[in-house]
Amino acid sequence: MRPALALSVLQGHISTAWKTEEGLNGQSFNALVDPRNVPDQTWPATTSEDSHKAWPAGRQPARLSAWPEKNGEIAMCWESRVLKDIHDGWPGQCVGLMLVQAPTMEKCRVSCLNQPRCPVWQFNPGQIKGGCWQGQGHHCETRNGYDAVQFSGGQRIQHGSVRVIKQMAGIEVHNLRPIGKLSNEGQSANIKRCREVCYSDILCQYWQYSQDGCQVEDPTYSTVQYPLTLEGGASTTSSYARSVVAGEFIQHYCPPRSQQPDLAALRQEKPDPLGSYANWRIVPYGILVSLVLLMLMCLAFCVLDQKENTQAPDTHADVTTPPHVHAQSSSRPSEVPLAQAPLPMQLASLPQRFFASRPVPVGAVPVRGPPMMPLSAYRPRP
Repeated sequence: MRPALALSVLQGHISTAWKTEEGLNGQSFNALVDPRNVPDQTWPATTSEDSHKAWPAGRQPARLSAWPEKNGEIAMCWESRVLKDIHDGWPGQCVGLMLVQAPTMEKCRVSCLNQPRCPVWQFNPGQIKGGCWQGQGHHCETRNGYDAVQFSGGQRIQHGSVRVIKQMAGIEVHNLRPIGKLSNEGQSANIKRCREVCYSDILCQYWQYSQDGCQVEDPTYSTVQYPLTLEGGASTTSSYARSVVAGEFIQHYCPPRSQQPDLAALRQEKPDPLGSYANWRIVPYGILVSLVLLMLMCLAFCVLDQKENTQAPDTHADVTTPPHVHAQSSSRPSEVPLAQAPLPMQLASLPQRFFASRPVPVGAVPVRGPPMMPLSAYRPRP
């Protein structure tokens, strides 16, 4: 029995726990996908024991040994990539697909991404009750001789990542599924498409291409020997083996989320919208502070002026003037109080009036500089 990966997701992080079966004794994920774990030239050997010994880890990697499981079933992998797309010129005329209940193209695509056993999806909008087709998909360029169908969307998807363990040119692997030539564009194009068919199927570990076309591993078709040996599982001396010009032994794996790039580290600072005028952003604050100070000065002036008008003695009347003169002069227009003095004179006297130890006479504004005209002599313009 192969090792099973117990997957638990907690707050966006993945933790793995490996069952200790068949001597694996708690192998970590990194050990199972270690790029140094490749076989020597004796693999595949004649016996199972010798085939296992050809690996530095002591055993040949089993199918899906580095793939997560959930409740005993193959789990979805967070990583996927599109190998082929109809909107990029891929014909997408695959055969070997099954009808799936998905009424829209987007739901057809999403359901395939969420199913790791779904290598290909295609959507036919003219089909009643939805035309979502999913499956392995073969002969996607020629439709194997059938009439072409107009699809509105379709993709070949690779779930997870792939590690190439060994090049298999010159080795015949038995019990692979023959699917023949996949393209009319030549051998190189056929080899590439054969590789992509295996990369998109997480159950496919072996693919090879010979003069007869492409062959891939398909457990629904037949079972490939494990570990691979030259006694019933493979051959290096057959005529078919000598015709194999390309092939690989690969490992499908789902990398932990911790291997994703740190999005915070990739975040870049946004450019300043003010550009070269960024240093001028302090100007509005300076204006605001100046207005506040001016308002405070005006408030202080008003308070002092009100206090002097209510507490200061009446110095406008002459003490030598008889009372009847005051009564007569009361009918004349009063002299100009300080509050009616010009604003510059009031502001100039504000500091001295604020810090003075005694009230400043209302009759004159004491300021530094040349003598000033008494306020009693000032008359407002008619």
